[in-house]
Amino acid sequence: MKRKVIIHKHLFKNAGTTFDWSLKKNFGEDFCDHRDDEPMRKEGQPYLIRYLKEHPNIKALSSHHVWFRFEPDVEVELLPVYWVRHPIERIRSVYNFEKQQKSNSLGAQMAKKMNFKEYIAWRMRVDVPPTIRDFHTRHFAGVKTKASLKKIHLDWAYAEIEKCTFIGIVDLYDKSIKHFEEEFKNKGIDVDLSYKVQNSFQDISKINVEERMQNVLNDLGEIANEVLLKNRYDIEIYKYIKQTRFNQ
Repeated sequence: MKRKVIIHKHLFKNAGTTFDWSLKKNFGEDFCDHRDDEPMRKEGQPYLIRYLKEHPNIKALSSHHVWFRFEPDVEVELLPVYWVRHPIERIRSVYNFEKQQKSNSLGAQMAKKMNFKEYIAWRMRVDVPPTIRDFHTRHFAGVKTKASLKKIHLDWAYAEIEKCTFIGIVDLYDKSIKHFEEEFKNKGIDVDLSYKVQNSFQDISKINVEERMQNVLNDLGEIANEVLLKNRYDIEIYKYIKQTRFNQ
């Protein structure tokens, strides 16, 4: 029987720290919050498999840099977990977090210099990391380009979505973890994904997506249409997952 390892593809500002808290609660020292980013980015799956074989105790691993799509491995079954959030509603959280975090990252520096609208306008530039430009689609498709995405990338993203059992919606967090628990049990993994909210400015169980999205668009004014255009694939994916996985 293949060894099964949960791989949390930790997407920035998508309740990932809260989910990691639950994994740590369940697996203790057998959970890895992976921070050795450079080899993960450069080598992809060969590095991940090698790392897991060098650490045979690991039952769950979380990383911000597992952007690549998985290929079958003869010894290890990788169980990818994604969390998806409405891309427009998410924008405010990205800005608020980067503005207050103690970091020298480019995003944190710019958020501290700029107001909300200025920061979002900067993030729309093609030479800037696409943290709020079809961010989810890029991860599902396994592409890291800063350039605008094309229809083929959306197709790749949908192909990954259809393969992946474990996709949660942040504003349906409780329903998502219930689904995860059932599906993990089908895989022979018993987990209790009850949680304490981590690294968040709000109760994730009480997010009013439509209201928060509209407030963001109102604050963005004349650049709102550009933001919607550069997140059109993410909006489509969010709605698709919500409808097909949660009947909403």
